[in-house]
Amino acid sequence: MLEFSIDKIAEYCINLYDKLPKSGKPVKDEWTVLSGIVQFDKVTKVCDVVSLGTGSKCIGASKMSPAGNILNDSHAEVFARRGFLIYLYKNIVHTIENKPSIFVKDKNKFKLRENIEFIFYSSQMPCGDASIIPKIGIEDDVGNIVLSSKRDAEEDSCDIESKRQKLDIYRTGAKCLPHTDQDPKKPGDNYHLLGQVRTKPGRGDRTLSVSCSDKMARWIHVGIQGALLDMLLSEPIFIKYFIFGSGVPYCEKALQRAFLKRNCDISIEKMLTYIPEFYQCSKIFPHIREGDCIRPAAGSIVWVKTKQNLLEVAVQGQKLGLTKKKANSLSCCLSISKYKLYKLFQEVLIKQNELCNNICGEESLRKLEYSKMKKKSERYQANWCATKELFFKIWTIKPDMWNFTLNDQ
Repeated sequence: MLEFSIDKIAEYCINLYDKLPKSGKPVKDEWTVLSGIVQFDKVTKVCDVVSLGTGSKCIGASKMSPAGNILNDSHAEVFARRGFLIYLYKNIVHTIENKPSIFVKDKNKFKLRENIEFIFYSSQMPCGDASIIPKIGIEDDVGNIVLSSKRDAEEDSCDIESKRQKLDIYRTGAKCLPHTDQDPKKPGDNYHLLGQVRTKPGRGDRTLSVSCSDKMARWIHVGIQGALLDMLLSEPIFIKYFIFGSGVPYCEKALQRAFLKRNCDISIEKMLTYIPEFYQCSKIFPHIREGDCIRPAAGSIVWVKTKQNLLEVAVQGQKLGLTKKKANSLSCCLSISKYKLYKLFQEVLIKQNELCNNICGEESLRKLEYSKMKKKSERYQANWCATKELFFKIWTIKPDMWNFTLNDQ
C-alpha cells in the first residue's frame, strides 16, 4: 500500500508550475510536457517537489557545443533530472558543512538517508519505445503487439494481414538508430519495431539525443545520479515510483517493456537493485497536447529547490534573452549545462579534499577534461557497460567532443 496519494504528487507538481512566471510556458495553440521529482520522507510522510522541468525540444547534432554550455536535450524529463542533480550537489555541500541534508557522511563519501525516497512525475508517457501502445479499444497484449508468426493451417496470410491492419497503435516520432533495423511503417500495429533504442524526434538536422524512454530506462538500471555524482556517493540513487498524467495515452505494460524488459532474456530481478512501480494519476496537466494545441512551446523551464530556488528558461539549449555576446560566455550558460554541473562537481571535490585526492591523484583538478573525469567513475562505467550489453544491445554514439576544462573560462 502506497504511503502517499498518487493524485497529490501530480497536484504538487502542477500547482508549483502554475505559480511560476509565464515566461517559457505555452501560449495559444501550444503544448508542452511537465516533469518533476518529488522527495518523500517515510518518517514524516511529507512530500516535497525538489525539481521541475518542462519542454519537448532538442537541438540538432550540428549545434552541439564542445564547451558544454549548450543543452543538447530540452525535454521536460531531462530538465527535471538535471535540476535534480543540482539539488543533490547542494545537499552534499550541506552535509560537508554539517547543515540539515538528505545525505549522511559515509567515510569520505555520502549516502542517502534511509527515510528518503524519490518519485518521478510526468504529464505524459516518455517519447520512444514506451509511447508505442495500442489505441483504446484494441484487445491486444501491448508487450507483444506483433502477432505471432504461428497460424492455423487453414488461415490465409491475407487474413492475417487484414487482422493486423484492424489493430492500431499510438506512434512515436523518435527514430531508430542509423545502421540498425528500421521501422517497417506498414499499416496498423506493424508500423513500429518494439524494444529499439531511438533518437529524439525533430525536423531538419537530426538530433543525437536518445529518446526519454531510453534515458529513463538508463536511470532505472544504473541510477539517476550519472557518472560524476556517482563518484561522490556510496551507492547509486534510484527512483522508486513513476507517476504519469491522465488525459493522454497510458499503458503500464508498455512501460514495463521499455524500462524493464526490452529484448532481454535475463530475469529483471537479477539486473536491478530496485524495481520501480508505475502508476497513472487522474490529474490532467492543462497544457497537454490535444485539440487546438498544434505546436510545441519554444521554451523549456527548469526549477530547483535551493536556498533561493533556481528558476531558468531556455530556448535552443541556452538561457532565454541572452545577447549574442553573452550567449557565448560560459558564465552565462544554463545552471544545468554540462559546464555548470561540472563546476558544481569540482566545488564539492575541493571541499572534500581526501576524496579529491583519490579521484584526481597528481592531476590538476581544473585541468582535467570533463570527458576524462567521467571515465574515472569506475563503478558507474562498469554498470553502464553491462547494461548496454545485456539490456539495450546498442546505443547511440556521440562524438567525443566534450573535452573542456574549467580553465577554459
